[in-house]
Formats: sequence, C-alpha cells, structure tokens
Amino acid sequence: MAQAAGKQPQYTPEQIAQIKKKLASMKPEEIQEMIKKQCIFCKILAGEILAYYVYQDKKVVAFLDIQPGNPGHLLVVPKKHYSVLPQMPDEEVGHLFTVAKQLSGIVFDAVGAEGVNIVQNNGQVAGQMVPHVHVHVIPRMQKDEVVIEWKPGKMSDSEAKKIQTAIAEKAKSINIKEPKPKIVEKIVEKPIPQPSPEKMGKPAKKPAKKRTPKLKRHP
Repeated sequence: MAQAAGKQPQYTPEQIAQIKKKLASMKPEEIQEMIKKQCIFCKILAGEILAYYVYQDKKVVAFLDIQPGNPGHLLVVPKKHYSVLPQMPDEEVGHLFTVAKQLSGIVFDAVGAEGVNIVQNNGQVAGQMVPHVHVHVIPRMQKDEVVIEWKPGKMSDSEAKKIQTAIAEKAKSINIKEPKPKIVEKIVEKPIPQPSPEKMGKPAKKPAKKRTPKLKRHP
C-alpha cells in the first residue's frame, strides 16, 4: 500500500492494558492467527478483498498497489505471513527478491518506465503501513511526484568507528548457507557391440585355416 495510508487507530491506556493481558495468555500460534485475521494482505490472499494480480507462484503473489506512486506500481508479497523481513527464511527472501527483480524488468516495458525503485520497509516508523512483508516495485518517470529521499546527515570519525564495531560484532552471527556442490559421478560406458558384417550387408571374412605343422622324418 502507499506510504500515505490512513492513520493507525489510537487506543486508551486501559485498552492497551487489556490487549497486553490478552496477548500474554495466548499461545504463539493463536497470536499469529489473530494477526492474520487483521492483515489486509492475508485477506487479499484468502480472496476476501479484490486485488489485481499480475503474478503468482507457490510462494509469492504480485498485484497492483491501489494507491500507486505511478501507474504500474506493484506489491510483491509472500503467501506465508511474516511481519518483517528478518523473520523470513533466507531461501524465501531470495525467491521474493528474484520475483521483484524480474517484475522490475517487465515494468520497464509494460508501462514505459524510465526507471524503477524497489523498496522494502520494516516497521511502522520505517514507513511499513501493513504488517506483512512486501516489496514495492515502483515505476519512475521524469518529473513524477514520487519522493524517496532523506536529508543527508553527518557522522564523526569516532561515531562511525563505534557504530562500525557494534554492527560488525553482531554481524559475526551471520550464517550464510552456501549451496552444496553437485557431485557428478563419472559414468564408464561399456563398449558398444559392433554389428556383424552380415547385418551390415558385407560378406563375412572366411576364418583363416589352421596350418598343421609338418613332421620331420629322421633317418
């Protein structure tokens, strides 16, 4: 959905306390099911809300954003509910972005885009308006009204080193699973039996006669 979506409902402190109490008594799977029931993308996937699909496979779907930055603005969404990207298994993230990449190329031709933004937000403060992972594929035109920018900040050398150390230390936990190399066994083929000359239409060679050794006479 577009980032300029409506405001989130405001709750009183009493209502928030009741929600927290209810959540504390629920099992993880019950919480997940409750979230899915409130999720607009899950409702779209369940067929409860109309969407203009452009692509789907076993893992993801892609449909038009109903509040597009430009015509052809797409949302690529995993079928399984994940609130934010870090919750997704690596292989599913790879598939999600592979589809987004290929659709970005299609958008260039389909709507005559001059450029494409691929945007993925995590958390409301980052602009995520629907708590279900999704990737924006936004076609761009000269002088359009799409704004994706930030005011450049400043960072001292000491601050940069401090942040670098903090992130690099935690980054040691990253575990990239490299694909296992395929083991190709060498196949030793048996020699192909040659057809007999008769079958090839050639006269067969007569077998050579065995010579009988002559006996020497002694006087």
